[in-house]
Amino acid sequence: PPVWLRVILALAAVGAILLHYGLTLGRTGGVPLLTLLMFVKLLESDSLRHRRFSLLLAYFVLLGVFLYEQSLPMTLYVLAAAWLNTAALVQLAQPGEPELRAPLLTAGRLLAAGAPLALALFVFFPRLPAPLWLLPNGERTARTGLADTMQPGDISRLILSDEIALRARFHGPAPPQAQLYWRGPVLTHFDGRAWRALPAGQMQAPAQGLGAALAYTLTVEPHERLWLFALGLPAELPPETRLAEGMQLTSTRPLTQRRRLELRSHPRYRLGATHAELAAALQLPPGYNPRARALAQRWRTEVSGAEQLVARALALFRRDFTYTLLPPPLGAHSVDEFLFDTRRGFCEHYAGAFVFLMRAAGVPARVVTGYLGGEYNPLDEHWVVRQSDAHAWAEVWLGPTQGWVSVDPTASVAPSRVERGLAAALPAVELPAALAGLQRPWLKTLRQSWEALNNGWNQWVLGYDSRRQMDLLARLDPRLIDRAWPLAIAVLLTALAVMAALAWRGGHHAARDEAARLFGYICARLARLGLPRAPAEAPMEYARRVAAARPDLAAQVAQLCARYERARYAQDGAALSALAREVRRFRPPRRRFR
Repeated sequence: PPVWLRVILALAAVGAILLHYGLTLGRTGGVPLLTLLMFVKLLESDSLRHRRFSLLLAYFVLLGVFLYEQSLPMTLYVLAAAWLNTAALVQLAQPGEPELRAPLLTAGRLLAAGAPLALALFVFFPRLPAPLWLLPNGERTARTGLADTMQPGDISRLILSDEIALRARFHGPAPPQAQLYWRGPVLTHFDGRAWRALPAGQMQAPAQGLGAALAYTLTVEPHERLWLFALGLPAELPPETRLAEGMQLTSTRPLTQRRRLELRSHPRYRLGATHAELAAALQLPPGYNPRARALAQRWRTEVSGAEQLVARALALFRRDFTYTLLPPPLGAHSVDEFLFDTRRGFCEHYAGAFVFLMRAAGVPARVVTGYLGGEYNPLDEHWVVRQSDAHAWAEVWLGPTQGWVSVDPTASVAPSRVERGLAAALPAVELPAALAGLQRPWLKTLRQSWEALNNGWNQWVLGYDSRRQMDLLARLDPRLIDRAWPLAIAVLLTALAVMAALAWRGGHHAARDEAARLFGYICARLARLGLPRAPAEAPMEYARRVAAARPDLAAQVAQLCARYERARYAQDGAALSALAREVRRFRPPRRRFR
């Protein structure tokens, strides 16, 4: 197109980005703008310089992919695209019209030559303190997962996702699956419809671990929020974490990248409470669920003690209640409708109704959300916890002696959910597609193999942060810790010098070496016919000797040797391309005797 049209298209691309994304310097508008401008640049690729510039822009677009995703499949895809892009640059640099195979091989050798530099920079170059996608303006993206609110239907919708929420590896025997309660957000405030977390403050209540602590490594996927997960009471806090009210392990900054934690936790503990916590755990909105209030107050007159009230509520759930992923919708008095009308619900229905009954009976209680169980992967010895393992249970205050005690009302109506997982508790027709497919052993094995491979990539490549880098340098030589920057610069300069030398040597001898390699194929095939080439024999002399022994090959071999001389000594790119085509077709037959 003419120049004026190209200018209009470029301005329109910039205007469209500004109109859609606004004035932003981060990945949200920057990468789309770069991509659009690259396509506009392709419209003026009428010279070698323009084509080369367009291919160089493509490298920056490929780098932009990593601002969105750094998984193993995406990395392999970007490497393949970079290989093809490099092959295109090689093809532009060669005269004539070379075949596809030669540029691909050259590009592969160039990438292989750069691999040591990439590895050295990865290992020794100081790691960034924040993920690249947060620079420069702290952009974040919404992710699925638990929230700091819960109402009927929230967790049942989350069950439909098979995304991984966290992974855990125990340093020793793992607890039974029924004890794997991964504690997350604690919800205390109830407005009649939804349960919400109170503003997170520093934990003030006394806490005491009982029994031996479990040691495990926890890898939490990014969810853009503050909370982390733990099994019970952490024995000590990892760096950049704190224990908030409700014994909730939280991070000091939102989880915008995968976080690896070394934890020791007490599955059994005694947790106290402050007066403010107990008062908040008795709050109920006026005017909601009158039938549930009346039931709880009647229980309070019939039994004495919080433990008997807990038993009454759990006994109620064991009668005529159904655990289902497809409960009917509820109205304004959701607890009343669930307890007395529908009697069908998921874990959030049972946990919310149980806590409401306890509070109406005068027993402090609150909802705890998190994950229950997980799937053990024997290939990498990790427990994989998915969004489909999301769960809600309750905590009740049983006095200063016992403190807060966990109660799972779902275990009363569907004990198989706690002991064997979600797939064992739901009817087959209600199973999400991801869980239904895993009932086939070969699919389960295939998924475990793929997830173990991805976990290795996450742990050893994406999880290679500054702390792990310092640990590696300390193992190599403790003095390297204080010399990381000089070491990185030295490695970089050395690698660049080696690459420059290789590039200079390769640029002078690439065509010559390629011609010699192709001529070697010709000589090897003729040697199998009993016509080996002498070490000091010139190509055309060799062709004349072959013609004397095999007149049927005289013309073909003479043409091949002539093309080889022009490609090797005259640096003729067209001859080199023709030689490569003819070598692939050169299949000399053996002489037949009658």
